[in-house]
Amino acid sequence: MSEPDHPKPVPARPAGPQAPGKPPPARAMSGERAPPTPEADASEATLEVEGRTWTVRVLGRSGRASGASAPLLQLGFWAAESEEDPVLEVLVVGTSLAGLSESQLEVALTRAAPPADPARERPFFAEAGQVRRR
Repeated sequence: MSEPDHPKPVPARPAGPQAPGKPPPARAMSGERAPPTPEADASEATLEVEGRTWTVRVLGRSGRASGASAPLLQLGFWAAESEEDPVLEVLVVGTSLAGLSESQLEVALTRAAPPADPARERPFFAEAGQVRRR
């Protein structure tokens, strides 16, 4: 018995200018723009609320570009330029300081709290001493 002739399979995508065996970058295929990088982000912003000027800076970032986790920014608020440590801190959803509007920064300021004292250790089971309700 002889095998029937089958047509040769066609590749899923046409060969491009990239190196053989190396797929093109995902962003080039989907046409998406790259998210802002921390280097391209503004280093600080100035906010005036109720006659008081605040300087806002990003203290930390969390999240991945892949979208597997939420992009979070830890913002620090300074009341005066001479202070070394922030007066208030808050965690907000966002990828860059430049991407937050002035009204979003004002709301973040109202939710901000003084930073935790790094010298004070929090007990592992902080709620263990509380009486349990039945």
